Amino acid sequence: MAQRLHSPLLLLAALALALAVNSQKLQSRSWDADVNDKDVQEALKFALSEYNKASNDENHSRVLQVKSAQKQVVAGINYFLDVEIGRTKCTKSEPNKESCPFYEQPDLLRKKLCSFQIYTVPWLSEKSLVKSHCHDA
Repeated sequence: MAQRLHSPLLLLAALALALAVNSQKLQSRSWDADVNDKDVQEALKFALSEYNKASNDENHSRVLQVKSAQKQVVAGINYFLDVEIGRTKCTKSEPNKESCPFYEQPDLLRKKLCSFQIYTVPWLSEKSLVKSHCHDA
């Protein structure tokens, strides 16, 4: 009787191990995300808000173009965003910064290419900017 239970338990343990390994592989992969997705837009808005807070520029910067967006499920969700940003004519203290016009002159627009990694835990309403790197475009 013990012999009969031994084989199915061994098989069950092997199956559980295989599922755990595959689940870990799936969780660590990232995939392209829709830039118009509400969650991607919220992550982008958060990253840019943090960028503007840390910037010494008195003018507000906005996104000119999203180059790429990826999503990764871990204990929460990682968003990897590559964006082109530019300076607006609005100072950071002005309201309605989302509709501020960009400078037309390249030397005032000061385009930058930025890579952001945003980690979110939606069920806890937590967000953090894990990585932020920008350079002149």
